Amino acid sequence: MSCIYKIKEATSSFTSTEKRIAEYILEHRTETIEASVQQLAEVTDTSAAAWIRFSQKLGYKGLTALKVDLVKAEDEEEKDELYNVLIEQNDTIDTMVRKVQQITLNSISQTYKLLNIKSLMAAVQLMIKADQIYLTGVGGSGLVCSDFMQKLTRINRNVIYHEDSHVLLARIAHIKPNDVMLAISYSGETKLVNTAVEHAKRMNVPVIAITQYNVRSTLAKMADIKLYTPVIEKDLRLGAISSRNASLALTDLLYYGVVKENIEQVKEDLTKTRDLINEVNMK
Repeated sequence: MSCIYKIKEATSSFTSTEKRIAEYILEHRTETIEASVQQLAEVTDTSAAAWIRFSQKLGYKGLTALKVDLVKAEDEEEKDELYNVLIEQNDTIDTMVRKVQQITLNSISQTYKLLNIKSLMAAVQLMIKADQIYLTGVGGSGLVCSDFMQKLTRINRNVIYHEDSHVLLARIAHIKPNDVMLAISYSGETKLVNTAVEHAKRMNVPVIAITQYNVRSTLAKMADIKLYTPVIEKDLRLGAISSRNASLALTDLLYYGVVKENIEQVKEDLTKTRDLINEVNMK
């Protein structure tokens, strides 16, 4: 994921000082690469420490690492207008299809651009080693949890999720340090999800979050590992389709990561699942 893309996606979560730094980088890429941290601090009326903190906030060890990424970054003109297009009443079916196709393709593409491979690897390892995998999410995120639970169940993983929030919290009350929690919330401010995460943290349970790219959200701050979806939904959302698709893409990657650890065993587990289901269907 390029430095430019990270900055564009995280703009809404920046402080006023961070916004000045971000705007300077976006408008003066070459100067940013060539200038010293003291020069950058002076030209933006900030401080050397502010530039270093800004780099670390984006996931870099320091300003030098940010500059290296900036050199490699290709100029990405994000097609934000595609995300602003709502289905209109006078659209033809053909127009509607093309709009939805473009929005879907872009949401998945940007999700992959945001993907941090190290974070994904760490999340997969936690799930492989966990005694039980707890999932939490409501609404569209709940659908993603249900889909992920079904996949994990078919390969004989101990996974816990329930659509009824009270039942889910009752199960989460018994979570243990050797377990892991995957919390899914686009806003990062879903009360049920964050309540579950708070309890998991009290019990020293590692938490993986799937949420929009906003490092200041409550969920992002609490989670041990963050897997980000792009900031693609507006306040008025038509079924949260884009965020749901982005979250599904990430849970699919987690699933494949778990599967590849022991493919032969997974094949046996899937065969057992298929055979029993076929036995029922044949009666």
